[in-house]
Amino acid sequence: MLLAATTTKQATLTAIASEYVEVRGIQDNPTISSALMLAQLSGDMPIEGYGRQDARYFVKTLIDRGLRTTSVRRRLNCLSAIFNYAYAEYEIVGRNPFLRVLVPKEGVDRVKRVAFQLDELKPLYDACIASDRRLRWAVPILGETGCRMAEVIGLRQADVASDGSMIKITGHNARRLKTPGSEREIPLVGYAQAAVQQLLETSNSDHLFSEYLRDGTVLATHAGNTLNKWLKRVSKGKTAHSLRHAFRDRLRAVECPIELLDALGGWSNVKGAGTKYGAGHSLEQKRNWLEKIAVLAED
Repeated sequence: MLLAATTTKQATLTAIASEYVEVRGIQDNPTISSALMLAQLSGDMPIEGYGRQDARYFVKTLIDRGLRTTSVRRRLNCLSAIFNYAYAEYEIVGRNPFLRVLVPKEGVDRVKRVAFQLDELKPLYDACIASDRRLRWAVPILGETGCRMAEVIGLRQADVASDGSMIKITGHNARRLKTPGSEREIPLVGYAQAAVQQLLETSNSDHLFSEYLRDGTVLATHAGNTLNKWLKRVSKGKTAHSLRHAFRDRLRAVECPIELLDALGGWSNVKGAGTKYGAGHSLEQKRNWLEKIAVLAED
């Protein structure tokens, strides 16, 4: 619910964070969880009550807890966005205390993600398709569409084309998208189409992964943790996100235009305002490029 009739003296950090997420139409976390962390450390106050000392204490506490500096920066960015929103919407005069906060030794502890190699994908997909554990069927979909974990775990039957040739990534009550630009249509090729077909044939709910739906919310993090535990064991430490990295590498290798590549993966495009003009890429264009990199069962 929007807080238009209130003032920041009445609206606390967590209330404004909820409003910000609703207005933007984005998934709750990590924005809401970052606001809750700050509220636990400094109190859930009106925005004007926070200062630079709270930002520095937030950073120190997260680092002391063992969070990587990249994770700390991600949460700082979430808080900065909340404060920017509040300062603009409530006409607060002052400086955002979470803007340009320094993180000690930022990036030194970064762990480079290792992408799956092409020759690793087919045996992995075969093992997943043959498994009686439905969650593992998400792996070929992740690998062949470049989707995020939450996007796949939140799929509904209504998001699949009647002929099984395409999925639509769109927000719904049980799962919001990471960004508004994440909404897109993706053709299904090869193993991804086979995996979606198996899900449709075995699903007794509108949600394809109904086992990861609780109280009307998609438990994407829980699903991801379970899947990654298995993936790390069978693929030398790689995770589901490694599939998304491999997807981008594979498209880059066949010289897919960067604008179309970003459209397929729901990545932010940095090419400028011109990329937002027009109707975007057709399903046929997308399918042509996905077929160039598709891992096929008969290979």
